[in-house]
Amino acid sequence: MTVKTDLVFDYLVTTQTDVVFDYIVVGAGSSGCVMAEGLSRNGRNNVLLIEAGGDNRSPLVTMPKGIGKLALNPRFAWHYPVSQARLPDEASSEVWVRGRGLGGSSAINGMIWSRGQPSDFDAWGEAGATGWNWSVMRDAYAAVENHELGLGGGRGVGGPVTISPGKFRYPAAEAAIAAGESMGLPRRDDLNGEDIEGVGYYAHNIRNGRRVSSAKAFLEPARRRPNLSVMTDTLVRRIIFEQGRAVAVEVENAAGVQRIGVAGEVIVSAGAIESPALLQRSGVGPGEVLSGAGVPVVADRAAVGRNLREHLGLSIAFRLSVPGNNREFRGPRLVANVLRYAMFGSGPLATGPYEVGAFVRSRPNLPHPDLQIYAGAFTFARAGDPKFPVQLSVVEREPGFTVYGQMLQLTSRGSIDIGGATMSDGLVIKPNWLTTPEDQECAIASFKMLRRFASQPALKDLLVAELAPGKHIESDEDILTSVRRYSRCGTHAVGSCAMGGLEAVLDSDCRVRGVDGVRVVDCSAMPGLVSGNTHAPATAFAWEVARRIVCEA
Repeated sequence: MTVKTDLVFDYLVTTQTDVVFDYIVVGAGSSGCVMAEGLSRNGRNNVLLIEAGGDNRSPLVTMPKGIGKLALNPRFAWHYPVSQARLPDEASSEVWVRGRGLGGSSAINGMIWSRGQPSDFDAWGEAGATGWNWSVMRDAYAAVENHELGLGGGRGVGGPVTISPGKFRYPAAEAAIAAGESMGLPRRDDLNGEDIEGVGYYAHNIRNGRRVSSAKAFLEPARRRPNLSVMTDTLVRRIIFEQGRAVAVEVENAAGVQRIGVAGEVIVSAGAIESPALLQRSGVGPGEVLSGAGVPVVADRAAVGRNLREHLGLSIAFRLSVPGNNREFRGPRLVANVLRYAMFGSGPLATGPYEVGAFVRSRPNLPHPDLQIYAGAFTFARAGDPKFPVQLSVVEREPGFTVYGQMLQLTSRGSIDIGGATMSDGLVIKPNWLTTPEDQECAIASFKMLRRFASQPALKDLLVAELAPGKHIESDEDILTSVRRYSRCGTHAVGSCAMGGLEAVLDSDCRVRGVDGVRVVDCSAMPGLVSGNTHAPATAFAWEVARRIVCEA
């Protein structure tokens, strides 16, 4: 049956019986919005999309530079404390941030449109996810893109996601690109070719200076369909199984607790943190974890919440000898930039935090780039507490320049477990950062590569002093300790409900093994890391899965 969006929960409370949908999508993030649009497109499937956050109608969501304020606000972001300390005898101070509300992390992220490299996706098939490779993902990218650079280089035109090349340019940004070129990197108009090694301006999912989140690109047009319903501010407590098949979800919001029936499938698109947590709270996961949390075991699946992999980022901040962008976010200049943005959709508020990017090999013997560099003429203010070296959303008064790198192919694997049977019991997140010799070598080499980038002739006279972590950090031992202490999660987690062989959580069509009627479609389903930001891969991946489900029906 079709239920109007604003009447779904009223109906539930009034009748005290199940409303039955063909598909229930849990989570309206980068993948969930795509799934809701794709599954409802034929007009026959009755689809319900459930989101724990709100509608995200704030102008800060639309404004690309709103990211600094959004990430710190619990209205727009989840803040997950990490259970594992970085160094012995130090308490953990790490917090993972993920988007909350329609669009999920795509409503608060840096909007960098990054496809990854072909070897990332070919590795999926090699890991047991048959039917997945670069050619499949390449076609999915082309289907969702509407690239302002036009056709060529595998780009798509006419899709729902507008992709724009970097438009905010200034002398220090050009100097950063020249620095990359002097290191032997080719300058690229598009960093999303099949060979990503190079330097240039990032492309963003921005249209006319406004963020194009998954909610904007996919959900907004789909909500006009009578067969798609959307519930916001609603937590999904668990999936309810009968004889091993999903029959309903139990939800909670201001109206209370109720169950909503499903005749077809529950599509879990809650992200790499919450998707394994929802499965575990529903009784699907490692038996010892579920028993310890007081959750009855429906299917003992040891891999749920395991194989967690992430990018790890490290920053080097410099004093800039010429005026940079810090002044653009203070005083009269900020007022002028707000007016410029409101009137013309342009200027420093109309783009993400970093303008220039590069993909490089941290060591010359590697076959592919394993380090992503971000560069921009701004610096965050630094706090007195060494555990919190910068104050996000507060820029320095003096001009500065930040070179930030993310290690893209770390081998360490972490885990996510529920702390109890309910969401209020929290999660136990253990990234296991830098636990392998390979990752430690990568960390040291990556730090040195960032310094090498900053020392090139084009930047050498502009960057007059290293502010953090400081030039006194020189030995490999000190570099590794500094990376352990000050690096931060790249917000690109994958693998916690990975596809793969018989012991994996999912089969190659994202169906949860051990139960019926549940799929997981988001970054948690990806068997390996992607060499770049994950919003674009999450979008294309969900597009392809939705296409396959509709073709199956």
